[in-house]
Amino acid sequence: MDETTQLDAVPPPLPPPPAPPASPPASTGVTLQRPFIVGLLFVLNIVLGFSAIVGVILAYVWRADREAQEWEKTHYTYLIRTFWIGFAFGIGFFAVWFGTFFTMIAQVEAGGPPANEPPPVAIFLGMFGAMGVMLLGMIWVMVRAVLSLAKSSNCTPMPRPKTWLF
Repeated sequence: MDETTQLDAVPPPLPPPPAPPASPPASTGVTLQRPFIVGLLFVLNIVLGFSAIVGVILAYVWRADREAQEWEKTHYTYLIRTFWIGFAFGIGFFAVWFGTFFTMIAQVEAGGPPANEPPPVAIFLGMFGAMGVMLLGMIWVMVRAVLSLAKSSNCTPMPRPKTWLF
């Protein structure tokens, strides 16, 4: 073989480059762990009105699961307590609200105050006081649910799951 034929020869094809290693999907910072789902249902209760009931049922079921980790169980305990304490606030609100409402009706049926006098201050304090307590109760539930959402997105336990505060 002469030198020109060797130079004109086509070299063999190169093998394809190796595929890059598969990288994990980019983290968005939000994971849908089971405690996160329960906390999200509590927050959605403001719009839907019934999702906290679904959330507390899921919390009871998932807390009893053998595969539940300890950090998850702290969230379930925290959210279950949040539900029942919030429920008690709601019952107290309705008791005061309807008690005041029926007191007003009874007063009107009994002849009511004279035409020139305003209704008793206690009626207004009862109604608006109950609304204030209910608003504070709703804020309390939402703060606790959001705290659980924040902690569960990082898979960290609730520090004091049996507390009444935050």
